[in-house]
Amino acid sequence: MIEASSRHPHDEPIAVRRMDFTFDESTPTCWFDDNPYLTAIMTALAVSFPPGERYFIRSVRHFLDQVDDPALREAVRAFVGQEANHTKEHLAFNRFLDSRGLPATPMEEWVTRRVERIQEVSGPAGNLARTAALEHFTAILAEALLAHPEITEKMSPEVARLWVWHAIEEVEHRSVAFDVYEEAVGDEALRLRVMAFVTVIFIAMNVARAAILLRATGRVFEPRAALKALNVLWGKPGLFRKVIPQYLRYYRRGFHPSEHDNRELVRRAKARWLGGPKAAAA
Repeated sequence: MIEASSRHPHDEPIAVRRMDFTFDESTPTCWFDDNPYLTAIMTALAVSFPPGERYFIRSVRHFLDQVDDPALREAVRAFVGQEANHTKEHLAFNRFLDSRGLPATPMEEWVTRRVERIQEVSGPAGNLARTAALEHFTAILAEALLAHPEITEKMSPEVARLWVWHAIEEVEHRSVAFDVYEEAVGDEALRLRVMAFVTVIFIAMNVARAAILLRATGRVFEPRAALKALNVLWGKPGLFRKVIPQYLRYYRRGFHPSEHDNRELVRRAKARWLGGPKAAAA
């Protein structure tokens, strides 16, 4: 297994793990507690991952020759390895969604076109700032997911393994894009401005995709399921509600992703979910 040591005391080493998830007839279409709303919201995130991960890789790699710290260069290589594996596994998940009549491929293609356009007009510094912002989103959502195993216990087992593995690695490499940005760009005003812009687009696009996916399931009006989804996401445990304080910390001058110590949480998740034969040496 390829592994890069952490540059920060509160970060776990970045390990590149090859995985091989299988989604078949035993995997339900509504894989999150048979709840169409929860499934649509989380699937809306998932379908965007392959083009998003490729964008992150390109944005960070562009500045690799400006990174002098050998430890950070090694962390970038591990980051790229993890993101490439995330792309592979989420492509497999998206093809499963296609097989169930959900529009994963059209959504994936739309996100790809939009990402390519953003990359053209934003410039290298803007792309890296967007990557750092979105990596913060994924890291804090990942931590919230790991902190509440009662959420993943309601998912279909193989889909739960996909999400937990992805979450563990998002937390492991949470500092990499930010560190490259700080070393190669270092524009604090741009970092803050881009996060505010990215937040609006991130939420709007995921809501739109979730609505399309929900309509495709044919289970649009289920009031009890809708109330349950609201409680899971915003009530108790409140997956989305729990990330708000960490999200707001990004706007503080001097912020760094590693300032929040979640090593014990990640270690417990790794011991529970990554100790079996599904993880292979990279």
